[in-house]
Amino acid sequence: MNFKNYSIREIHNLLVENKISVKNIIEEVIQQVEKDLKENFLITFTSEQAKKVANNFKFNKDKILSGIPYVNKDNVSTKDILTTAGSKILSNYIPPYDATVSKILNDNEAILLGKSALDELGMGGTGLFSFNGIVKNPFDNNRIIGGSSSGSAFAVCKGYVPFSIGTDTGDSIRKPASYVGIYGYKPTYGSISRYGVIPYAPSLDHVGFFTNHAEDLIYLANELFKYDPKDSTSIDNSKNYLDVFNTKNKKIRFGFLQEVWDILDDQLKNAYSKLFENLKKDNHEVEIFSFKKELLDAIPAMYMMISFAEGVSTSSNLDGINFGVRSEAENYQQLIKKTRTDSFNETVKRRFLLGSYQLKKENQELLLAKSKKVRRLVVDRINYFFKQFDIMILPPSLDVAPLISKVYGTDIEERYDDSKAFIHDLLILANLNGMPSITLPFIKDETTKLPIGINICSKPFTDDYLLSTTLYLEKLIKKAFK
Repeated sequence: MNFKNYSIREIHNLLVENKISVKNIIEEVIQQVEKDLKENFLITFTSEQAKKVANNFKFNKDKILSGIPYVNKDNVSTKDILTTAGSKILSNYIPPYDATVSKILNDNEAILLGKSALDELGMGGTGLFSFNGIVKNPFDNNRIIGGSSSGSAFAVCKGYVPFSIGTDTGDSIRKPASYVGIYGYKPTYGSISRYGVIPYAPSLDHVGFFTNHAEDLIYLANELFKYDPKDSTSIDNSKNYLDVFNTKNKKIRFGFLQEVWDILDDQLKNAYSKLFENLKKDNHEVEIFSFKKELLDAIPAMYMMISFAEGVSTSSNLDGINFGVRSEAENYQQLIKKTRTDSFNETVKRRFLLGSYQLKKENQELLLAKSKKVRRLVVDRINYFFKQFDIMILPPSLDVAPLISKVYGTDIEERYDDSKAFIHDLLILANLNGMPSITLPFIKDETTKLPIGINICSKPFTDDYLLSTTLYLEKLIKKAFK
């Protein structure tokens, strides 16, 4: 069974009607995954556990996720199952507890197929920096799939599972979704508990998911959005999201950024123009909005300053003392230094050095505090945007997935033209103010035939409105670009 062809509801209905069995689904999926294990998209393949669960499974028709296989990103804790965050330093770490999101999925009787690869500790954004190897684009092995949630995107794109869990600090769900033509959803900040999720930058980190169908985003939101007292950043964004299916789209005010429009190539400009024409035919509004170029240009540096400083702080417990890999040394100080030197890759080390530099007393006001002030200015501009519009439309990228040869060995802005640098980090806007953001399939590149997605955002706490708009756009895009 290829899950690209079936929504969660369709699989559920087949199980209700006894046309398929959970045991057969799991056995078939395991056989398919085994053929692709060399692609490094799974760090841990939980095939034996999945078989054991499936063999004794009692399907519950009242739970939409009952018997549904999924993949969990390997920075999400799973009790008694290896959880590495893609890092050598955690290559022997087996948590004694489940993350809240893992527990919710277990309670809903979803079946874990494996823990997916990610750039080490969520740092890298390419899928090239996991300790277990490179994860390549399934459509072209010479290209990246994007990261850090590379393995989770791979599993859904290939149709091995109908959904997978990812995390998103800057664009780690939504950009890979664009590169492989699937749906990637980062909900309002705090909607899904981060308890048990190994952090990168807590003020930016979100838990979300990938699917092949827009409707599956709604089923997952309905089950996973829960307030969790164990997470101090958790919010109560729960409601009956199934009501979204009955929502009628009234007049929607769409906004597109002038600074982005000015640098689109002809192919993308034509595609967006065609989309805008169809939206207007349906009596929706589409207007261009100037965000202010100086604010957009500041996003990459500001993001690095904040995320690197938070990252080095939250990872300070990875020292070889209490858990994880430990290097041999003569004393306590040498042990920590040698363990961290031996166990982190160059990207992580570089980010930790920059983060530590900012956290020095004499640099905090000059660098970190200034970055937070810029963040406030950007968020204020986002808030001003939503006083005029309902939906922000963003391109996840200006092109298809980059070639590995153009990306490997570089870090963030080193690989981009300075005049257009902001476009590659544009999706960070949604992490800065915590608004919900969804990437959905859009067009195929005329030359490579590879996918390029489209992204939409709405005000925080309006996830139901964004999901309703996604359902509408899914139909519109399929009709207009078939």
